[in-house]
Amino acid sequence: MRIFILVMIVGFNSCLGYFYKVSSNEKMDYFIFSGNKRTYLVHYPKKWDGLPIPMLVALHGRFGTGVTMSKQTKLNDLSDQKGFIVLYPDGYKRSWADGRGNSPADEDGINDVVFIESIVKRMIAEGSVNAKEVYLVGHSNGGFMAQRMAIEKPELWKGVMSVAAQISVAQLKSKLNFKTKPVSVAIMAGTEDPLVPYSGGYVKNGKEVISVSDSIQRWKEWNGCQDNTRNQSKQYDENGFKIVIEFYRYEDCLENTKVELIQMNGLGHSWPGETPMLPFINQGRTTNVVDGSAMVWEFMESLK
Repeated sequence: MRIFILVMIVGFNSCLGYFYKVSSNEKMDYFIFSGNKRTYLVHYPKKWDGLPIPMLVALHGRFGTGVTMSKQTKLNDLSDQKGFIVLYPDGYKRSWADGRGNSPADEDGINDVVFIESIVKRMIAEGSVNAKEVYLVGHSNGGFMAQRMAIEKPELWKGVMSVAAQISVAQLKSKLNFKTKPVSVAIMAGTEDPLVPYSGGYVKNGKEVISVSDSIQRWKEWNGCQDNTRNQSKQYDENGFKIVIEFYRYEDCLENTKVELIQMNGLGHSWPGETPMLPFINQGRTTNVVDGSAMVWEFMESLK
């Protein structure tokens, strides 16, 4: 049964990619990296004058692709409104080597840190991207990969956000091998996530993670943040269910960086506002009234 479900998921996502029609302001590109053809989708804003602008790199979750990430998040619409590029890389065998050791990319020794760094540098060299305004967001496996990039390559990013992912125990241990450079980081997480426990513990087939609050505390320490926070709360009603989103932002940090927790009370593993890409897996409570993509870009814009 489990194999059947995996085949259905892969087939579902493959069809989405196969039938995707690239628009006039998009491109599919690739390069050979460590002997593998690595592909990615780029969406340029519709009203763009060709000068260097901000770029958001968006990493899909396990079993996803760049195309499914674009459909899941609807970041292209936000890109057109706000005027930034979105780059959607494709993971190796629909996975990222986030350092936990259990994904196909990790098991095959893929260096996704250098792969993602190479795409960023390629886009900057192209002349379309402002090197001082490069941002990163990832969901689930992609969110763990975003944490790894923030730990190992903080100099690349103006801001990094993980959705439905936090710091893994493996990443925490690896942090000892890297110099600390402040980088703005946010974590958006559902308190009732059935796949990645908010309070920490073991992810099914995904090794051990620390809690969301502990992850925020680690970034607060690494960024030298003061204890004062700017707190905010938003409430939504969805079919009689009250959703409360709480924001805790540390703004008094080294080198003008920020650390933020976006706590989604009662919600699960899915990207807020998404069209679910994994209908065969229980991801907990989803929502159509909370716009996760808007919250991602609001954090990124606050860093300017």
